[in-house]
Amino acid sequence: MASFNNKTRDEIPTAKLLAQLKPSELNENYHPSGWETWKCAFAPDESYFAWSCGNRLVTLVPWNRCKSTLPQLSEVLAQLVLPKPGARASTDDTDDEGHKLVHKTITIDCGCLVRSIAFGSATSEKKHLASKAFWTHFSVSKDLVLATGLNNGHIRTWDIFTGHLILELMDHRSVVTDIAFAPNGSLLLASSSQDATIKFWDLSDDGNMFKTLRMNGKAVYCCAWSPDAHMLATVGMCTSVYVWDTSSFSLKLRLSGHKYDVVSCEYSPDGCLIVTVSWDTQAILWDAYTGMKLKCFGHLFPPPRLIYASGANGTWVRGVSFSPDGAHISTVADDGYMRIWDILYEDDPVAVGSVEEGLCCTYSPSGRVLAVGTREGNVSFWQAAMSVKPLLYLCRLVIRRQTPPEKVEKLFIPKRLTNYLLYKELV
Repeated sequence: MASFNNKTRDEIPTAKLLAQLKPSELNENYHPSGWETWKCAFAPDESYFAWSCGNRLVTLVPWNRCKSTLPQLSEVLAQLVLPKPGARASTDDTDDEGHKLVHKTITIDCGCLVRSIAFGSATSEKKHLASKAFWTHFSVSKDLVLATGLNNGHIRTWDIFTGHLILELMDHRSVVTDIAFAPNGSLLLASSSQDATIKFWDLSDDGNMFKTLRMNGKAVYCCAWSPDAHMLATVGMCTSVYVWDTSSFSLKLRLSGHKYDVVSCEYSPDGCLIVTVSWDTQAILWDAYTGMKLKCFGHLFPPPRLIYASGANGTWVRGVSFSPDGAHISTVADDGYMRIWDILYEDDPVAVGSVEEGLCCTYSPSGRVLAVGTREGNVSFWQAAMSVKPLLYLCRLVIRRQTPPEKVEKLFIPKRLTNYLLYKELV
């Protein structure tokens, strides 16, 4: 049963549901087990939305045709024809006037149950790699690729325009629970697995696996890059959060504060904060540089005692996502609610939506839409909480993206502003 700190459910605004995607009836008799939508993802340029719709399938929806018509999103999605299982592309490749569309709906049969998906882009504001002087099987000339982590421990990468397989990466020995591309355009891929390892792959070098990390000998559930790709946060079957330096591959921080397995994590857009969620019913906000625990967002009141924190308390938090403006986080929990929180206020969420069996959530790059995947294979799209931020807040985002904390402390500015830049007002 859902509970809130200072307000009742009726006193908290309800988030606006924009549309839903449900598995096609054509899929009902196709691999009847494994309907869960473990992951969903938006392309960095919002050209596509990838939906793990169960039964080994991933559907690519042309989001560029949806994002400009949010008020009519439900009608637009209803017009998209989902292909039959195994089909590479649908016939939905023309507009109302019969003109060919560059982006079209594609369904990919990944050959095994899909546990994680991610888009990788070969372009970035910062040029990472010069052209190589040797021949490779994999061409990085395409701006966008899709990677899928599978139940059999393999990772497959796909050409999103044709649905054709590009590479198959095989080194994990169990389920690939999460995959994440470095956000600097390098096509470096990090993957986590139930085999208790985190592996790094270079897709610009034929998918070469060049580094393996071991967190604590137990399953790893999630991995997340910092925006500058200098750090990687990992969580799994333990109560700690591990932060790795990706240049030396050494452990930089170990964050302790949760009472049960930590299942998901994400960096803030300026890289200063890390948010983590656990089956102990808590979401915790951390300082990404010092490891200090800044805030805790509760999903059950009163919170469970330690002896019940690891049990079936009915409010396990399953997923979390940081908004692109850095001001909000969203969580999904077993109590049947999606919550949107303002990071400056911990008492109660600013909006709530009813989502049964939610497993994951992710914001669109523009921050206008929140997508939530469920155990039944559905995806619901919610209007994200947005507000005009003060100039001071926007200045902090810009400054912290370019200035490490040790340099912030040396700036010739008032102490109050220094504390603001270091997020100390959240303590």
